[in-house]
Amino acid sequence: MQTRKKPKKKLTPLQQNRLLKISLLIVCGTLLWLLFAPGTGVFGLLKLRQETVRLERQTEELIKSNEALRTEIDRLKNDPDYLERIAREKYGLLKKNEQMFDFSRSGSDDSSN
Repeated sequence: MQTRKKPKKKLTPLQQNRLLKISLLIVCGTLLWLLFAPGTGVFGLLKLRQETVRLERQTEELIKSNEALRTEIDRLKNDPDYLERIAREKYGLLKKNEQMFDFSRSGSDDSSN
């Protein structure tokens, strides 16, 4: 009970040509999908890398900013002279029995008369 294998028929040139075209089409389609697939393609990967670099830079800037703010908070809590200077410069505060005179020239004064 041996089964005989049928001899394979050779492909005609037309069939070979069609098989080649179909194979190339499948390969090209696969390559295009690998390059342009949304979120998983090569270009998507490059965009994600750029976004990662941007976020890392932003993180470094925020760390520096946080450190500067911590220093500022520490100075405000522990340095009375600095606190007084900020209160005077930024908020225009005065000590008791202290007066402020403004000697700056205003634009409405006419000094030519």
